[in-house]
Amino acid sequence: MSHYFIPFSVLEQTIQGGQCADSPEVLYHYLNLTEEYAERLDVVEAAKLHQRVFYVLLDTVCDSSVSRHWRQTCLDKVYVPLSNIKHLIVTYQDAKCYFKMEHSLRVLSHYFMSSFEQEGNY
Repeated sequence: MSHYFIPFSVLEQTIQGGQCADSPEVLYHYLNLTEEYAERLDVVEAAKLHQRVFYVLLDTVCDSSVSRHWRQTCLDKVYVPLSNIKHLIVTYQDAKCYFKMEHSLRVLSHYFMSSFEQEGNY
């Protein structure tokens, strides 16, 4: 992967569109960049950034126009921002938000995993 500066939002669009389905390095770069950015932010802003990344990945998993392989790759990595959010829980509201996100992931991943199995991918 080249070392050119790529805006964060362009990475998100590339991931959501599945335009790099054969290059998981792009997803790994996005997650690493998120970590770097979050380290420079306060707790509240870091949590918001990780939530943004979580929803980018979850939305990609739920997008049937994206290749199944890429959706599975994103599903495998969606736990990274969720874990980061868990470490940033400070208030009851933070915990409530985290558990809501965890529940959404559990329900949606179950739905999509069963659809992958029905299509004979496992």
